[in-house]
Amino acid sequence: MEEISKEKRPPQAGEAQGEQLRPEDAMEGCKAELIEAKAQAERNLDLAKRIQADFDNYKKRSQRDREEQVKAANDRLLYELLGFLDDLDRALDAKASPDEFRKGVESINTNLRSMLQSKGLVETPCEVFDPALHEALCVGEGEEGRVLEVYQKGYCLGPRVIRYAKVKVGKSKERGESDG
Repeated sequence: MEEISKEKRPPQAGEAQGEQLRPEDAMEGCKAELIEAKAQAERNLDLAKRIQADFDNYKKRSQRDREEQVKAANDRLLYELLGFLDDLDRALDAKASPDEFRKGVESINTNLRSMLQSKGLVETPCEVFDPALHEALCVGEGEEGRVLEVYQKGYCLGPRVIRYAKVKVGKSKERGESDG
């Protein structure tokens, strides 16, 4: 490779065309560059600290906003549920026959279920046993893998299971005897 001679290199700061830089001048140039580099590093560090503080504040603000959204959603849901509580109180205070009382409670039940469905709550199906939706409390003689009895209904809100259905699951008699 060809080496660049001192005569061919471009002139440095403080060096006139054709004359060499003295060591003292070179040292002063290096000191000036070092001072500028340190100043730039300080500015960069200060900027990084400000950005970090802004990000920390953003995270705190986001957390507060999420908590406020949850509180507001809870408030709206509780407000809607209070209407059903009022209806139940009126039903208990009413001087009604057992049939009228039953009709009133059924009406409250229907309205409550309708409101919960409007919020996205869905009753889980209970025909075929699915461990992702059901909790098997016991097994009984019956069609393999079928839900024989539902002890407590299960519910989902979108893809999330809110409560697993508590069920009795069928197990064929021949399989039960061969397992034992």
